[in-house]
Amino acid sequence: MATQENYGPTSYGDELADIYDNWIVRLQDDTEDTVRVLGELADSAARASGAKRVLELGVGTGRVALPLSERGLEITGIDASPDMLDRLREKPGSHRVTLVQGDFADHTAEGPFALVYIVFNTLYSLSSQEEQLNCLSNAARLLPDDGLFVVQGFVPDTARFEMARQSRQLMEVARSEESSLNLGVARHDPVTQRMWPHYSLRDSATSRDHIVQFRYVWPSELDLMARLAGLTLEQRYGGWDRSPFTGESQQHVSVYRKTGAARP
Repeated sequence: MATQENYGPTSYGDELADIYDNWIVRLQDDTEDTVRVLGELADSAARASGAKRVLELGVGTGRVALPLSERGLEITGIDASPDMLDRLREKPGSHRVTLVQGDFADHTAEGPFALVYIVFNTLYSLSSQEEQLNCLSNAARLLPDDGLFVVQGFVPDTARFEMARQSRQLMEVARSEESSLNLGVARHDPVTQRMWPHYSLRDSATSRDHIVQFRYVWPSELDLMARLAGLTLEQRYGGWDRSPFTGESQQHVSVYRKTGAARP
């Protein structure tokens, strides 16, 4: 298990790749809406920018990239974890997705791309503001003018994080026969905006524990990072159903357009 000191780009995949599809992906019930909206945005960005290709940062095991490729889009996916990419390669249709192994904070894919996207809170797996800003700057570099960058993430709820940390309780979030996935917060540092989610996979005989690291970002902070990278917020939704984003929203889908050079 990775510690705070040695947590790195491959740590999330090292911890969760073998249970990711059967358990973690089950926590999301929005794949169809995600693919539909990203497909529509890719088509719109292609018309506006003249580019056609699409890039996913943190492609994982292909939950989104594979069905997007079925729509006829040319998809490239970057992930630091060889375990995640190996599992993607085992799936039908994986030959349609160009895979790049590497840290998506300083990704090395060759642009241009009409659309670059990062979903399922994956931006938060970068452990510092500097890495996150670098990720946005590199995404903008790969976009032509009028290309789009899309981010999905949860809206931080520090009171809930603190309550979970202090209680040490693990809440059941998924179940299959005698096995259950339970989630808690092992640590939370509101100063650095870091939290360490605790996943525990339990059955009648054993349990497996995994602790990963997030550096969460407020939507307003994300907007400032985007502006520094030459990206302008065009729309923010409360989810992939395109519901309005309000003070009650628990997640956001933020759509940025490439509008010019990054600010010095």
